[in-house]
Amino acid sequence: MSLSTNLKRFRQEKGLTQEQLAGALGVSPQAVSKWETSETYPDGDLLVPLAAQLGVSLDTLLGNPAVSMADIARRIIQLIGQTPAEARFQLARDIGWQIERGLFDCWFKLDEPYRPDALQGMHNASNIVDDHGFTFISNGRAPFFSVFPEPDGGFGEVLADGEALRAIFACLASPETMRAILYLHRQEKNYIFERAVLARECQLEDDAVDRVLHDLLALRLLSVCELPINGVPHTLYASRPSHKLIALLVVARELQYDGAYSLQADHRTKPYL
Repeated sequence: MSLSTNLKRFRQEKGLTQEQLAGALGVSPQAVSKWETSETYPDGDLLVPLAAQLGVSLDTLLGNPAVSMADIARRIIQLIGQTPAEARFQLARDIGWQIERGLFDCWFKLDEPYRPDALQGMHNASNIVDDHGFTFISNGRAPFFSVFPEPDGGFGEVLADGEALRAIFACLASPETMRAILYLHRQEKNYIFERAVLARECQLEDDAVDRVLHDLLALRLLSVCELPINGVPHTLYASRPSHKLIALLVVARELQYDGAYSLQADHRTKPYL
């Protein structure tokens, strides 16, 4: 599309009149009108402010279809840097949604509006699965966006025989260990405690405490040290909360969901492992 066509289109999408856009740029409404009919063109020093007022990049305004990874990276970094810290993770997920739309290239046009609010009522919003990997999105209480490119040797090479993973899930299968995991992740950073405190707070029978501590150490959620207090040796444990474990538990909840997706594509033909 031409500059004039793009200018008129983006101005209307932004809800601006020619007079409002002209006022923001310090030019006359007649100048904007002539730009939109290709009678004249904006001065070069007005192009960047013009694109900014319309909320698009200069490449988009000029109709340049070429993109590069370097340009995209700079734009994303700049966008995140301009966003308040408390909104950056949600922004990152919204960027992930744009990636998903790109992967659905047969369904979406480049200029089709993105309306994440329309998906809030769905527990899962989208996934794409093919022989090159898969995406995994949740739109429920713990929304996330993940991308799993297929490794060169396949997922089976990464997971090996599964024995190491079985040991992890064996620890998580214990209700006593799960209570302790949830308790420790609710505590402040650098939380230090003794064996008796864990038993009391997690309602553990005496014969279960050592097993739970063994599981927590196996999951690398604890560090242990011996410290003499008033000449008496004490065994102290320091909690090491793990975002990786939280991610695992959040994803595990998705396995129980059997509802519908708003977007779904499954073109995988080979086994996962």
